[in-house]
Amino acid sequence: MSANPRKKSKRSLNPLTVVLVTGGVILVLLVGGLLVVKSSLNAWLHGDGFREWLARRAETVLKSEVTLGELKWSGSEVFAAKFTATGRAEAAFSELVLDGVRAKTGGVSDRAFHVPDVTVNRLNLNFSSTRKAAAAPEITAGAEPAGESPKIPEWLSGLAPNRVEIDRIHIATTNVAVEKAEGVVFTLAGVQTTMEPDFQSGVWEVSGKGGTMQVPNQPEIRLKELGMRWRGSELFVDRCALGIYKDGHIEGRGEIGFGNGGTFDIDLDISTIAIDDLITAEWRDRLEGVIHGPVRINGTPGGLVYEGTLNVTEGVIESIPVLKRIAQYTRSDRFKRIVLNEAKADFKSDGWRVELRNLALQSDGLVRIEGSVDIVGDQLEGDLRVGVTPGTMRWIPGAERLVFVEDRDGFRWAPLRLTGTTAEPKEDLSARLIAAAGESLIGELPGGLLEGAQELLNPGGDPAKSDEIIKQGQKVLDLLSPFLKGQ
Repeated sequence: MSANPRKKSKRSLNPLTVVLVTGGVILVLLVGGLLVVKSSLNAWLHGDGFREWLARRAETVLKSEVTLGELKWSGSEVFAAKFTATGRAEAAFSELVLDGVRAKTGGVSDRAFHVPDVTVNRLNLNFSSTRKAAAAPEITAGAEPAGESPKIPEWLSGLAPNRVEIDRIHIATTNVAVEKAEGVVFTLAGVQTTMEPDFQSGVWEVSGKGGTMQVPNQPEIRLKELGMRWRGSELFVDRCALGIYKDGHIEGRGEIGFGNGGTFDIDLDISTIAIDDLITAEWRDRLEGVIHGPVRINGTPGGLVYEGTLNVTEGVIESIPVLKRIAQYTRSDRFKRIVLNEAKADFKSDGWRVELRNLALQSDGLVRIEGSVDIVGDQLEGDLRVGVTPGTMRWIPGAERLVFVEDRDGFRWAPLRLTGTTAEPKEDLSARLIAAAGESLIGELPGGLLEGAQELLNPGGDPAKSDEIIKQGQKVLDLLSPFLKGQ
């Protein structure tokens, strides 16, 4: 008797298998979906849609009308030949032009298009009254900018970037110009610059080196190092090191505003500037020394005011007419070339008028000069006091009795009035020394001759005839010179 065949049992589905298969299908669909999203997003980023979106975003941030050239992609790098922003009325600048912009992109994260590094061949930034009149509407985050650019697909709009984050910008050559109605009043040219922008606060950290700075009617300044913060139309200079003239060095800090034609409020510490670099040719054979001290610059380009305190080291004065005469009369060659142990003055200048106050020049054991001098154009006006050590004027009859009559601080003092021009300065001390010598020497003449001599020295007692007194006094001194020289 044969056995009945066994019935095959139906296989039941393993729950684990179901989970794995389902999960695999979902994973494939998810990866596929992500690839589709990424592909679509990349297609938008590499197309005109992203370029136009980027330009509109830049318009909002810079308050300008922006033109952005074609974007050329190479892997994660993108290149634009030119970027131009023309400022509207509310913009901080009138025009910004970038040439040769290359950016390394970091993709989109948290809806931000991340750019870790940007390099620019040249940046030209202009501040002037020229502006675009019409203002474009503001663009809120996530909203599509107005314009003819291709829109982001609806299903992709929630993933597309709504802002740009840039970590660092390197600029090979930066040029800045400030223009007013009368022309360019400030330029910064050829500066290597690094910027770290913060689009949220609007503050850009800026550092630079190299290049030159120019203000009208002032010497060219070389930029050694610069560290500052840029916000809108203001620059906050935290540190700068500048070179001026041949060996001059300047450390500075302060604020520069580019609105309304520009404003300056800068504190400087200057050093190693030769006097020869600051004075006219007529005085270069008369003065030597190296200048250092604090200087403040404030005002607007074309109307800047400079003030501070200047100190001179290694100072020398020579070939000054009054010193030559004193050297001759006192028989001391030390007056021909005076080496200064102290030389300082407070000053204020607007470029046309120079005011020197608290002027102090001293050669130890010989002479000290104090007072104030005004230089307007090439005209001189000065009220000074000259102090000499006791006994220095003993060879000039009547000098200590009639001219150097004040005894103070170890010197005997006489007033000196400075006039004339920077090319031909005039002083009144020589005339008084001549008159004193003549009066002293002829004071012992017989009565009638004495009265005639006194009338010669001061006709009618009229001080207005001082020029005639000087001429006549010089004649008297020439006649008596053998006695003065001990001959």
